Amino acid sequence: MSKITSWIDAHHHLWDLDTVHYPWLAAKGEKRFFGQPDPIRKNYLVKDFALDHQHQISQSVHIQVGAANSLEETALIQRLSQSAQRDGLYFPSAAVVAIDMCQPSIEQQLAPHLSYNITRGARDIIGKSPEENKSLPTFHPDIWLNNWQYLASKSLSFDLQLTSEQYQIVLKTLERVPELKVAICHLASPWDQSDLGFNYWKKQIKAFAELPNCYMKLSGFSMFKHGFDSESFKRYAHAAINIFGPQRCMFGSNFPVDKLYISYADLFIQWQEITSAYTIDEANYLAARTASNFYQL
Repeated sequence: MSKITSWIDAHHHLWDLDTVHYPWLAAKGEKRFFGQPDPIRKNYLVKDFALDHQHQISQSVHIQVGAANSLEETALIQRLSQSAQRDGLYFPSAAVVAIDMCQPSIEQQLAPHLSYNITRGARDIIGKSPEENKSLPTFHPDIWLNNWQYLASKSLSFDLQLTSEQYQIVLKTLERVPELKVAICHLASPWDQSDLGFNYWKKQIKAFAELPNCYMKLSGFSMFKHGFDSESFKRYAHAAINIFGPQRCMFGSNFPVDKLYISYADLFIQWQEITSAYTIDEANYLAARTASNFYQL
């Protein structure tokens, strides 16, 4: 097995229900695109994350997670990070904050987030699932392009979560902003994992991979079957690595959401088995270097 010098979890969440309101978590009994969140409706803080990964992770990236007040969430993550560092832990090492990209301008909205030095990028989910997409705002290319350009001017990245019916319109818009670093979340949400769906997915992500500023996250896979399928995960992960290259792929646990279906220990074994198929240099990019470079860790 390739020798890995360090591991970075490039996509996870933390929440403090006593400090920040998360409407989707507060909706008891409501089933969401990723499953039923009742089992994870409790505080998930740095100590809980560390207990899950059992000191296998050296750094991590926190991704916004649907707080009612996005600035309160960023402030919380900054505090948690500073407190953890005093204990010699580096989780999270960076944060991707929530920004409403549908507004004509994000300048005033983004400014207070930039006062927190943990901020590295932004996310506004374009697509979740074919069903939940019906309640999401329409993607307006010109507005998003303007806001993506502004993010790039601030040396910030964008975490892109979308579904297959949105691939083409989003891709055409991204082609107009090559200066923006983009991390495609959760293997671009492969809801249809039939052979036909897999071949369509490969064709579409090859188009994204032609943009050198686009990267892929090997993360969140259990959301699409409401269970973890090791064989299918490896099929998609290896295909993505082959298409994007190890220098543009990174692992993310999507914990504690994916904790609904798999333990961190078992997920980590999956990562180790995947990286064992590559050279030492390639494996270290997959495990940490890609994420470190992308998020300026």
